[in-house]
Parts: sequence; C-alpha cells; structure tokens
Amino acid sequence: MKGLVVLLVLSVAPVVSSEAFAASATPAVGPHVVLGVDAGGSHRYVQLTDRGGPVYPTADITCDGNRRTIALTRTDTVANKTIATYAVSPKVSEGMLRAVECRLLIPGREIPVARQQIRAAWSGGARATKH
Repeated sequence: MKGLVVLLVLSVAPVVSSEAFAASATPAVGPHVVLGVDAGGSHRYVQLTDRGGPVYPTADITCDGNRRTIALTRTDTVANKTIATYAVSPKVSEGMLRAVECRLLIPGREIPVARQQIRAAWSGGARATKH
C-alpha cells in the first residue's frame, strides 16, 4: 500500500503548478522563464533567470514548429542569479499568443513555455508571469 501511495505521489508531482513549486522550501533546479511587458506597455520580453549559467546573445523560440530568434537586450546579476532579458518582436509574440505549444531554446536546453503563461503575460495588461 505504501508503495502505491509513493507511486501516486510521483505521478501527480509534475502536475503541480510552478508557483506552488516555487513557494516550497525546495529550491527549483534549472532556469526560470518570465514573460512580461515593459513599463511603457509597448515592448514584450522574455527573461531567463539561472544560477551562474551562461548568457547567450540570442535565444530561439519555437512555436508549433516555427522557429524564431530573439536578441539579448540586457543582462543583470542579482545575488548569484543571472537574468538575461530578450526582446520579443510583435510578430514573434503574436505567433506565440496563437500557438498551441512553445519552447525557449538555448544551447543544450529546451524550456517549455506554457500557453497559459504566454496569454497571462501578453494578452492583457503589463504584468509579468513566471514559469
């Protein structure tokens, strides 16, 4: 019975939302993706936050098989985390809003970007959402 409970917990764990996971005492592993709109409300961006990871001059976004490149616009360091901010053109962001599935691609990593995250960040106001 105990083994069944452990198996059930392990199978349900990936369904837990990223906000709930981030709020837990266990630190998250790997980069975090944040989508947002600048204070003026006219430029959309993607931020990639990682502990000591390299920063790349470009990143790729692939949505429903269409691959686009986004350019690094700013790099910040907070504590021991590096925050890389990439500008997302209106054409690319509109494609992301219409897409069923998107991924952020950096060398050696594919990071899924949830459809709900994209819509929450870019469909309405200028708030940022974390993944």
